[in-house]
Amino acid sequence: MMNRVILTVFVLLASLSMASGQLKHNAATPKDPATLPVPQELRGEVISGLFDASEIYPGTVRKFQVFIPQKYDGTSPACLLLGLDGNLFNAITVIDNLICKGEMPVTIGVFVDPGVSYLPDGSVARYNRSNEFDRTNGDLAQFLETELLPHIEGLKCSDGRAIIISKNPNDRAITGASSSGIAAFTVAWERPDLFSRVYSSVGTFVAMRGGNEYPAIIRKSEPKPLRIFLQDGVNDTWNHIFGDWWEYNQLISSALNFAGYEFDFKWDRGTHSIYYGTRAYPDAMRWLWRGWPEPVQTGKSMNGMLESLLVDGEGWKETDELPAEVNGRGAEPQMPSSLKRVLKEEPVCTQALADGRYYVSTHDGSIWLAASGRKPVKLAVLPTGSSQFAIYPNNRLIITSEKNSNWLISYIVKDDGSLEHGQRFYWLHNRDNHTQIPVGNMVFDTQGNLFVATSMGIQVCDQNGRVRAILAPAGCSRVDEIYLSGNRIYAFAGGKWYVRNIAHAGYDPLKGPIDVKSQGQG
Repeated sequence: MMNRVILTVFVLLASLSMASGQLKHNAATPKDPATLPVPQELRGEVISGLFDASEIYPGTVRKFQVFIPQKYDGTSPACLLLGLDGNLFNAITVIDNLICKGEMPVTIGVFVDPGVSYLPDGSVARYNRSNEFDRTNGDLAQFLETELLPHIEGLKCSDGRAIIISKNPNDRAITGASSSGIAAFTVAWERPDLFSRVYSSVGTFVAMRGGNEYPAIIRKSEPKPLRIFLQDGVNDTWNHIFGDWWEYNQLISSALNFAGYEFDFKWDRGTHSIYYGTRAYPDAMRWLWRGWPEPVQTGKSMNGMLESLLVDGEGWKETDELPAEVNGRGAEPQMPSSLKRVLKEEPVCTQALADGRYYVSTHDGSIWLAASGRKPVKLAVLPTGSSQFAIYPNNRLIITSEKNSNWLISYIVKDDGSLEHGQRFYWLHNRDNHTQIPVGNMVFDTQGNLFVATSMGIQVCDQNGRVRAILAPAGCSRVDEIYLSGNRIYAFAGGKWYVRNIAHAGYDPLKGPIDVKSQGQG
């Protein structure tokens, strides 16, 4: 019996030893030539500094390094490699080698640490890394665009060469690991007009500050011109609170594949460390920059709603001309004087129907109904305040917004025009916990799909209240106002109007109710 126990223990220890051995790094793997030191006479220059003048992240100080290759002439714009978390992956040596060998274009590297706030005695008041890197909004992109990079371009090389960085997103890559790995993705996702190429190592796409939402958002959003390289290991970290890093990187990969992105990955046996990300970095750079200067292409999603909406070759264009009749705009009859007297204020949203009824909403959340020869009636008041609404194409439903909520409320319209059986029905995605969803108006197409202007673009909902597609002009995550006029959709975003042709037609309530084919229970 004792011998059997000893044998069992020996087998278990041997198994653990073998498992441990399988997790060890393979030291026999040859080093990539790009990781070896560049001869002194060929090395580029490195400028180091501090940046402490941020208004986006007030009170923060951060270190940075700028790498300028010898081949940079100081007169023509260079490509950009923006490295978050500083000089990770032995990046300066690698890109110096790749540029020297012609495997990368002439590229200026900017490597920046996250911000830290200090007290007068020099001790740390707060670390800003997670706040900057794990948030899924456009703040970091804005910081890079409007604060850090202008500062970098104000510097000069030791020989007086100016630092000129290309503004073309096709000439720009961004990299990071862990929290800066998701940050690299977020910057390019929010601003594909700034960066087209992304390297994310052991990215933190978990439930810290919204990163866990990315798989769904990627699947629903119109594809963007991004080329993405992911690296992660099967032994990446798992956290009781935030989730499984490896699992979420797999979900991101699946979503990118579904959405038609040009992406590649390096899966390995690594843990949550920089080791394997550093090994994969040279080949990732070669892959990200292959074919340059040919532009990164936009893929084709397998999302059925996007496929039914989008017209091949049609994209967003800036426009200075807005038709007089955009969902009845400029063509509505005058609001009844009786309703004007009752309201005593400008309405937030108005809609006239073909039968002479007139619906109006006000800032306090009231929805009013006026009709020819009838006294105006207050139909509903939401406790949280409803401001925007839309009328379903058959005129038997009215959808209203709800302040500080992801929900839209659906009311059934009775024969006399009054409302009943209101319930939260449409659920919207919320970008970075924005204080109010939606931020703009909403309109229906003739198929009964609802288009909503939100802080996360134009969210398109099916008849059962689910977001199936997200559209937005490049660089404009937030859309403030939308209109459908025929097969043209107009969006007001970033202080500009944009227009594009789509395959769906907008519904105009002034033309009367129409029958809509049911999409079923779904």
